[in-house]
Amino acid sequence: MPGFGEILTSHVSRSGITDSDLARRIGVSRATLIRWKEGLTARPRYREDVLRCAEVLRLTPEERDELLIAADFEPEAPPVDAPPQEPAPDPAPILPAESDASPVPAGRRWRPWIVASAAAVAVVAAIAVGLALIDFSGEPENPVTPTIEAPVNIPGEPDHTVTATSEPPVDPTSEPDHPVAETGEALILIAPFANYTAGQLEFNIRGRLRDSINREIAAAGLEGIRIDHWVETVPGNRAALSAAEQSGAAIVIWGEYDSGRVLANLTSTPTENETLGPQVVEIATSPSELPTAINLNLTAEVRSVALLALSQVYLQRGEYEPAKTVLYQALEHPPADPAALANMRYRLGQAYLGGEYADLDEAIWRFTEVLEVQPRSAYTYGSRGLAYLERGRPGDEDLAIADLTTASNLVPHLAAPYLNRAVAYIARGRPGDLDRALDDLKRAIDAGVEGPGVFVNRAAVYLERGNDGDLDLAFEDLKRAIDMDPELATAWVNRGKARLQRGEDGDVEQALADFTRAIDLAPDNPLGYYNRALAHSEAENWEPANSDLKAAQELDPRDTVINDALCRQLGVQRRPEEALPFCDRALERAPDGPARDSSGLVHAVMGSADEAIADFRVFLDWVDASEKPTCRPHYRPSRESWISALESGGNPFDDETLRELRVRPAPPGGAPC
Repeated sequence: MPGFGEILTSHVSRSGITDSDLARRIGVSRATLIRWKEGLTARPRYREDVLRCAEVLRLTPEERDELLIAADFEPEAPPVDAPPQEPAPDPAPILPAESDASPVPAGRRWRPWIVASAAAVAVVAAIAVGLALIDFSGEPENPVTPTIEAPVNIPGEPDHTVTATSEPPVDPTSEPDHPVAETGEALILIAPFANYTAGQLEFNIRGRLRDSINREIAAAGLEGIRIDHWVETVPGNRAALSAAEQSGAAIVIWGEYDSGRVLANLTSTPTENETLGPQVVEIATSPSELPTAINLNLTAEVRSVALLALSQVYLQRGEYEPAKTVLYQALEHPPADPAALANMRYRLGQAYLGGEYADLDEAIWRFTEVLEVQPRSAYTYGSRGLAYLERGRPGDEDLAIADLTTASNLVPHLAAPYLNRAVAYIARGRPGDLDRALDDLKRAIDAGVEGPGVFVNRAAVYLERGNDGDLDLAFEDLKRAIDMDPELATAWVNRGKARLQRGEDGDVEQALADFTRAIDLAPDNPLGYYNRALAHSEAENWEPANSDLKAAQELDPRDTVINDALCRQLGVQRRPEEALPFCDRALERAPDGPARDSSGLVHAVMGSADEAIADFRVFLDWVDASEKPTCRPHYRPSRESWISALESGGNPFDDETLRELRVRPAPPGGAPC
């Protein structure tokens, strides 16, 4: 049987993806990938890396299992004898695309303080315990009411509209006979296009678009999608949203034409999602200032609209890799209209912003391309600000705040800039930022946000600030959120955290009950388990804490915070051999932050003094670079003492010290770094 490197090389060559792109999308260095391909490293260390290779390369189940077996891992399913089949065609090329124990690392961060909810047509990007990130694509431009609906000025519309179309007139006194989406069905509506040729020309635009979309759906093998016609012309984005609401449609395609061009707009409806997992982009209404212009004489541009509609279905389903593929196919024959090209790039940026293999650098670049054409697009500033915030490199919070401020200045009535900027302020953590975050949350409420999520968010800021009275205010907001929606899992998680912060008799037990309730509501999400592990660890219930941390790690095997917590927790229990694999996984994504401190502890416990000293020194460099004033005085004295003891041949980690270094909930006012 060929070796792992040979098989991998064959699949990479067939896919057309570059080594750099593949390495980035599976989360390893390019050098590591080259070593695999050339056989210098016999096999990957982690089974999940092989599975990600198979997913990104679009391998069949048989090819995936062959790759797993070549890497000495068990296949996903045991091989069975099967009759020979015709060889599958080559796939299409994949185009590039809280305490002393656990301060939050830099990088693409898993924030245990971010929460999700939906408000009006704003769709909240979710993460657990605290603040919400809002996907800006869900908010129409220039809202005029608290429901964030907006009028749309159609480019090129004449002063005196001529309404003749190729469709039969609709009796305004009759009840409209419109299609309705079935349960679980993605309905795409195509409205009659307004005819501004004064009746001189009539084109079957809807028929061409319908046929092209159906061809693309069939080629992609998608099910559960139906194309149907809306009954009347749609004059703007607000009317398109109304049509979508009446019919339950996922997408409404509408527009106009004259003797020289056709202007097609895609409006998509928001989807509501409440989850505790890492950043999930929910695509909602497309920016109305980014239309797609098509020329009926160019079949390729009609196909571009079809591919754009198909990408939107993928985005709404959270299938980001296929969305990228069809968008790149559309860009093979890019539309001539700059605004139409900006529309495609905007959606491509949204695709890179979401999913497990998000590429935030690519998303930022795509949004920047859009702003070169549409420099006053609040949507794009908001989305780029979200990407900066999620990327989390030094200085990214400042960039996020600047973009979100621009978005709020462009459209002052939108809630999303204020909600996301509150997240940026809490992430940056400079003096006064928590007060600024609270101000922004008030602005969001004033802008019309009424759902429970904003109160969960505000409670998280109170818990982070930790002033006198803040804990009571947090409990008030959490009670309000739970009364509004008893099934909002993030509210239960945050209330559990508030109980741990209060620390009265019985609070640990009640926090455990709150976290268990969150797990019951969201059993596939790691954060309920992670926070329950913190409560068990606080009570020194070692085995339940270990069990919950491992359950969280199984749900999200590459998460830095979870792996770091397991590394530290097993280290303080003097189980370094079990701890090291989790330390290594955490260090892959955060090589110079808290995971380095945990790694130093584990190396010291196992007697590797030189490695421990090196780890602690790297961690202290990270501490010194922190902008949070409490970071350096909290960590530097103890780590310097440990280094001195290790250099002199001693071991500073007795049982009592290790017990104090266990993974614990964040103290009032948040972690020191």
